Amino acid sequence: MRHKNAAILIMLLLAFSPKVIKAAGEPAMSLVYGEQKITLDQETVNSFKGQTKIRQSKIFVPTQETLKASLLRSFGKPQVKPEKIITYQYRLDKVYSYLKEAAKNIDVPVTQPRLTIKDNIATEFIQPQNGIKVDIYKSSLNLISALSSGRQSMDLPVYVTHPQTTLSDTNELGIKELVAKGESSFSGSPKNRIHNIEVGVERMKGIIVAPNEEFSFNKYLGPVDGKHGFLPELVIKKEGTIPEFGGGLCQVSSTVFRAAMQAGLPIRERRNHAYAVQYYAPQGTDATIYPGVVDLKFKNDTPSYLLIWPHFENKYKLIFELYGTKDSRQVILENPVQYDKKTDGSMKALWTRVVTKDGETSTSTFKSIYQPPALFHKEEKFVSTTTPTAIPPIPSQTN
Repeated sequence: MRHKNAAILIMLLLAFSPKVIKAAGEPAMSLVYGEQKITLDQETVNSFKGQTKIRQSKIFVPTQETLKASLLRSFGKPQVKPEKIITYQYRLDKVYSYLKEAAKNIDVPVTQPRLTIKDNIATEFIQPQNGIKVDIYKSSLNLISALSSGRQSMDLPVYVTHPQTTLSDTNELGIKELVAKGESSFSGSPKNRIHNIEVGVERMKGIIVAPNEEFSFNKYLGPVDGKHGFLPELVIKKEGTIPEFGGGLCQVSSTVFRAAMQAGLPIRERRNHAYAVQYYAPQGTDATIYPGVVDLKFKNDTPSYLLIWPHFENKYKLIFELYGTKDSRQVILENPVQYDKKTDGSMKALWTRVVTKDGETSTSTFKSIYQPPALFHKEEKFVSTTTPTAIPPIPSQTN
């Protein structure tokens, strides 16, 4: 009787013990390559179920015949074990078909570099890019093995192909690699601001800066008015934040500044905005410009020419890349620090950079002082020109 009661108790425990059952839509397996990930839910995994028999040697020893021949030459005829047949409870053909389609989101064709220069401006630039292709057959074998062993993630094996030519083959200016890049987000910008950013980016695209040459943002920006494609948008001026042609161009100059900082280039002129603007977070990394008044300047002290190539990573993310030849300099760019923050929105910020070049180390700290935003929201009016007649006490700035 005692044994019978014990058996009943065990049956009850088994019946009411918690069971982990994945719903059809829940993730069952992740296939990973770099930052790419393919997630398979339980329903997809269930669709693979079936039976596949594979000889072990074909999976783990793809060059077995070559190995056998080598052993025979070296040691005489070796003892070869019979091939083992492994049975998987997933169909290889279904897994292969699925991965063949899924790999389209990971495969990248190899790109050969191109650089066309006219009048010291790059009119065409295509950077080299390695090709990536998922090894679908090997991935399929690995996947049915991983599923059978209960694993929940697996790295995808890929082939990497390299361009037949290099960037340095396209020119004699020493433009051969990415030196540095800066980026910024302008999410939430109004339509006119986005338009002005796009126009400003086109003005900077393809600029080539010679060794020891000083880059001036305003020089390449040129006139900022309606005739040259700009629209009215908010600009910070001493009398208030008002609509003016070119509002938003500081998104472009700030991103250039960040690229130059990353490259360790000497900054000859830079000024922060009058007050902290959300588009230039983190505060302390912005660079305001205003034709005729405030400029952004840096010197190319690298051994080669520098190619400035901006592009949009997505609708609201701007990237400026500098291509040339890296030298031995080491750049440590510390995170910007904001301090002395007040309830009125005023604050201060520091951005420190340490550059070691030719055995000498120099430290530069860029200090920003931001005033209360309320001081610059006095008026709302349209001004048709961006060239002031005199330098105001608080420099005009293109927001």
